[in-house]
Amino acid sequence: MAFRLLLLLLALTLSACSVSGLLPDWSSEDVAGPEPAYRFLIANRLAEVVGNPDNAGTLEISNVQRVDSLKGASWQVCVKAQKFPFPPRYYAVFFQREQIVQSRLSVLIDHCELQSFKPFDWKTEANNPPMPEANNPLPPDVGNPLRP
Repeated sequence: MAFRLLLLLLALTLSACSVSGLLPDWSSEDVAGPEPAYRFLIANRLAEVVGNPDNAGTLEISNVQRVDSLKGASWQVCVKAQKFPFPPRYYAVFFQREQIVQSRLSVLIDHCELQSFKPFDWKTEANNPPMPEANNPLPPDVGNPLRP
């Protein structure tokens, strides 16, 4: 009987280890990736966020912020759509590794209503891709003759 109990305990312990790969990695910096070019990415996939952009009214966008979500570390941006005389609608957009992984109508935990917003001309932003980073083979602190 004790042997069966020991085998059952061992099986449960090992099965918990196999499930750990299915859980999101909340602690790794690599999950969220670098700060995304969020204005360009949202402008090009705006229909997925707000539906028909022409019917959304005036759009505003918040700054990007790092958050921990159910999918792990992410970047979050809020989009505010105002079509008068109706109250504004807030959307939360989440990024990981410079890709939109989720967008939804904002819920209380997103804090979108508390954000500061800037005008968002999505038609202009969709045509302004992010500038690629300069390829500098030397880190800034290693004998770079171009740096003083």
